[in-house]
Amino acid sequence: MNRVIFTIIGIILATNTMAGPFTYDIQQAGYDFDQYDLKGEATYEIFIDEFQKFPWVEQVGKNTGGSEPTISVKNKESKIDYWVSVIGKPNEYAYLVGIVQPKMVKSMFGLGKEKEVRWVSIYVAERQQTVEDTFKLYFAGKIPELNQELSRLPLFLEQEAR
Repeated sequence: MNRVIFTIIGIILATNTMAGPFTYDIQQAGYDFDQYDLKGEATYEIFIDEFQKFPWVEQVGKNTGGSEPTISVKNKESKIDYWVSVIGKPNEYAYLVGIVQPKMVKSMFGLGKEKEVRWVSIYVAERQQTVEDTFKLYFAGKIPELNQELSRLPLFLEQEAR
């Protein structure tokens, strides 16, 4: 009996340690905003492979009223999401990188009590290498360094996440 219990506990622990904290999904150009293809577990290497082979140029500007093409990565443990999208035209485009993370904000036009919200900050990255470098920081869990690197990029938008 004890052996069965220890075996079950061992399987549960092994399953939890095998599954990393990162998962990812992909939105093709024109998908509804709540439509995406779940891909499963993510590592930096998996992300780089997906990012480099994704048809960004073919899909840029073809949102037809839906979403732009996007690869999103979620960290289940830290609850910080990081994603890359693209805007522009096939001959002239830029990447957007967005981070969704907890932030303390004051309610009632800055006069009320502080509360924690999920906050999205979106930046413009003109080079593929910038995207790859910032995702390396994200996967390494170096969020302060990631935020510092992002602060050097042009800010596109920031607001409370929906």
